[in-house]
Amino acid sequence: MAQFFSDEQTTLTASILNRIVPSDGDFPAAGDLGVGEFLDGVVAGSAELKRSFTTGLMAVSMAASLQHSATFDALAPDAQDAILRDVESSQQEFFSELVRQTYNGYYMNTRVIETLGLEARPPQPKGFPLEVGNLNLIEQVKARGIKYRQV
Repeated sequence: MAQFFSDEQTTLTASILNRIVPSDGDFPAAGDLGVGEFLDGVVAGSAELKRSFTTGLMAVSMAASLQHSATFDALAPDAQDAILRDVESSQQEFFSELVRQTYNGYYMNTRVIETLGLEARPPQPKGFPLEVGNLNLIEQVKARGIKYRQV
């Protein structure tokens, strides 16, 4: 369910993600995998990202409309790639964050992790909670007091 993106932005984002990480053999494309939902959640949590992604997605949409009189998702892959290269050069911060978050969402996905031959589980050793240490062991250090000058 969309948190920030409109339906149009959700469709556009999925098409863009499919060009950033296309399907290859057993690996699904990022947009088809649902990385857009991950991205939507990331963007929803930051006013700066909301502004950047609104502007960046609008630039992609407008470029498709002006250059090809079509929506981005209706274009051939080569035309989509050309538009993304143009937007990358004009909206560098947006595009850099888009690619970074695409990879974050893609490689956190259980299906991708398992396709890589890894065990899909929390990163903490075997997914088990850490044992709480014996905090009494630091009492001697605490008893020494502050050994630095407050500034």
